[in-house]
Amino acid sequence: MPAVQDEPAPAPQGPPYSDAEVRRFLQRAVALDLQADPYWRTLLHTGATAKRFSRVDDPAFFLAPHGKYDPATELIADLAAFFAPLPADANLAAANRFPARLEWLAERLGIDRARLPLAGSAAFEAVLRDLAPRGAALVFPAAYMNTPASMFGHTLLIIRSRYKSTLLSQSVNYAASTDTNNGVAFALKGIFGLYPGYYSFLPYYQKVAEYTDLDQRDIWEYELSFSAPELRHMLLHVWEMRGIHSDYYFFDENCCFNLLYLIDAARPGLDLHERTGGWVIPLDTVKLMQGAGLIAAPVYRPSRTTRVHHLASQLSAEQGELARALAHGESTPEAVAQSGADATTQARILDLSAEYLQSLRGRKKVAQAVFQHNLIPILTARSRLAVPPAPADAAVPVPASPDRGHPSARVTLGAGRLDDLTFGELGIRPAYHDLTDPIAGYLPGAQIEFANLSLRWYEKEAHPQLNRFDAINLSSFATVDRFYQPLAWRVDTGLLREEQGAPDGWHNQAFLNGGAGVCVGLGGLGLGYALFDADVRIGGRDPHHAIGFGPEAGLLLRVGDAWFLGPHASLTRYVLGDRGTNWQLGAQLRCNFTGDVGIGIEASRGSAWDLERTVLAVRAYWFF
Repeated sequence: MPAVQDEPAPAPQGPPYSDAEVRRFLQRAVALDLQADPYWRTLLHTGATAKRFSRVDDPAFFLAPHGKYDPATELIADLAAFFAPLPADANLAAANRFPARLEWLAERLGIDRARLPLAGSAAFEAVLRDLAPRGAALVFPAAYMNTPASMFGHTLLIIRSRYKSTLLSQSVNYAASTDTNNGVAFALKGIFGLYPGYYSFLPYYQKVAEYTDLDQRDIWEYELSFSAPELRHMLLHVWEMRGIHSDYYFFDENCCFNLLYLIDAARPGLDLHERTGGWVIPLDTVKLMQGAGLIAAPVYRPSRTTRVHHLASQLSAEQGELARALAHGESTPEAVAQSGADATTQARILDLSAEYLQSLRGRKKVAQAVFQHNLIPILTARSRLAVPPAPADAAVPVPASPDRGHPSARVTLGAGRLDDLTFGELGIRPAYHDLTDPIAGYLPGAQIEFANLSLRWYEKEAHPQLNRFDAINLSSFATVDRFYQPLAWRVDTGLLREEQGAPDGWHNQAFLNGGAGVCVGLGGLGLGYALFDADVRIGGRDPHHAIGFGPEAGLLLRVGDAWFLGPHASLTRYVLGDRGTNWQLGAQLRCNFTGDVGIGIEASRGSAWDLERTVLAVRAYWFF
């Protein structure tokens, strides 16, 4: 939270409690079994049903030697510390470090705080007066595929202050403190909890600039229905978490999970942190709060990239190219004036050019000196036009909000034929979204799947067999245009079972494949992509490995929100290990009846390991 000058500790307003009275309070806390109270466990970040020890790993968060593992001894240690004489540095007093615990225990036990050596945290009260909170909101920045920590989106809180502008609010964020910009290293260390995670308190405009300019992410703001006392409870707990670290885990003890403790601290009885599963995804926590009646309809804050595309959609291709060239210094404002466009269109060209140039600067694609040199003439020319500027977000189409997206877990039931073999199929995917799933609320062209398991039971086999297990399956098909040229890419790794011909039969193979290339928009129809892939196989028939390369192309076509069609083709030439050429032509058709239920058909013909096969399958999908 914002730093303030040290406040003098207030003197006790009544006679101090005697040792006998203190003992009675301790005995009453035990008799009431306060250590088992869900709110006490919320304040300690201790699970009531699953993990019965605190998820906080910083020893400074506990006063009892084993407080992390024993909420009862921590409660007694905290109570005793609140009655104990003040240390020389009052900032180290328990009442100043843990004011949320003090206020709750005093209320439950009937302690007159005026008779304590320190009735509360004067420094916290000073911050609260300066902040003057009048509300809070949950913020969901959309997914960003180029950063592992942001692939699922993110959540943070904003505390609305006395200022009218939301951008002048304060943000409360939980994130890993990292030592690398390497995405692979971050993902690996994040999976195994090798980074410390901290809460931070920053001006919201800094976070907006980070997400919308640098990361090109749209933002959704959901107002929280907290009263003034509830806001105080939450901020008391934020104060307690200053400088306190917990091990950050990418899949569960992450940004969105740790924010739930702040929400639960605001309103006793919510216990949202107890309702999560083995995977904790930002979108799921948004829906969790929605189900608890905590959030209202969101406010949409488009990224600068989204605004650029919207402004460009209002101009012709030639006018858009003029705006791009102007931003790069390849043209001049005079060319806009001589283009023959009316004043309103000229203003839109200049607005687009300025917006695009600022997006380039936000992403550090142009130097500051070049940015200023190119921007000033654009703004000067714009000021000469008698056309009022439109608000930055005016008329930007609002997409479906994240809370309207399908649930992240999915079960699949299917049946089909592999040539003359009939099979049944069962699949389960804990997270999160693939390119054929309903698109509402999700990032177009993005696929993120973890631990996607598919089992098949062929008619001639005695029991189900592994068909495919995708440990991690990621795709980012961002489209290129005259303004931005992102790389389209995908990566997939896991296990699969394939037939490799008699007498070899069926084999399980580990695989790692991926590719990079280009993706183009097809107007309102969808996307088209072309990649060059590499594929590595370990296992299978002798020599038990294969490395190959080849092209892949496909279409991702959508008709409304319900229908998806995905024709695709691939060719892989294996040049090391088990040599040969695999190819496939196929298509997927999906109909999503609702956000939770769908049906799909897959048909393909291909050759793999010297065997040509035809596959036809029908599947039903249920999201939960």
